[in-house]
Amino acid sequence: MAEHMPTSKKRRSAKVPPKALKSLLLPMPRRESDTMSLRSRLAFEAMRSQRPTATDVLNVAQTVLLTSFITEAGHGLLDLTLIRQVEEEVLALLDSGKTTDDWITPETLLEPLASVINEHDRQLREVRLGVVKAACERLDRMVTSALAQSKEGS
Repeated sequence: MAEHMPTSKKRRSAKVPPKALKSLLLPMPRRESDTMSLRSRLAFEAMRSQRPTATDVLNVAQTVLLTSFITEAGHGLLDLTLIRQVEEEVLALLDSGKTTDDWITPETLLEPLASVINEHDRQLREVRLGVVKAACERLDRMVTSALAQSKEGS
């Protein structure tokens, strides 16, 4: 009679993802989200007090774009139409500021922009890090593409 190897009835669980992959399933660490939120809030405060620099407007534009990308991914509480409207106005301010060096924010933009900044803060605290990371990578690709196009046009 042939001997049979004992068969284990225990099921092997799937491999546990490394710690780095697990962290993408959790919200961003509080310290990092607070740092990002503070940066966008300070830039927004400069805009609200009508003393912004190009860097402030650029920072707020990036914040609005990230909020838009995260909302598109299904993690937003604001209407995407509102965010896109704010996005268009902030990007128009950025474009006009480059040519005129005037960074003064229209009063009509401040209230909806405050709502988008608040939503961005919430997203950083509550949305999975993997979603935020994907939005940041999308923004990086967008910036890289814009820089390449501006060099071609020069």
